[in-house]
Amino acid sequence: MIPVDCVTARRIAAALLLLAAAGCDAGPKTYDDCMLQASRSADKDRQFRAMAERCKVQFQGSLPFRAPPADAKKPEALRTK
Repeated sequence: MIPVDCVTARRIAAALLLLAAAGCDAGPKTYDDCMLQASRSADKDRQFRAMAERCKVQFQGSLPFRAPPADAKKPEALRTK
């Protein structure tokens, strides 16, 4: 039979190990994850813009491809002003 104190100590150690493992995986892994986290946690527009800039700096090499606007592909004669 295992003493009660040993079982309690094992439970506490297991709980601390789980908390430590969860704390190591807290940050976003991609630009999209970073932007999603920013949009969920920002209270004001200014705060979101600052967080979005940090995401751009953090994931500078992996920003998603942005296609040019649709009217940029049209010839000059077909554009409406």
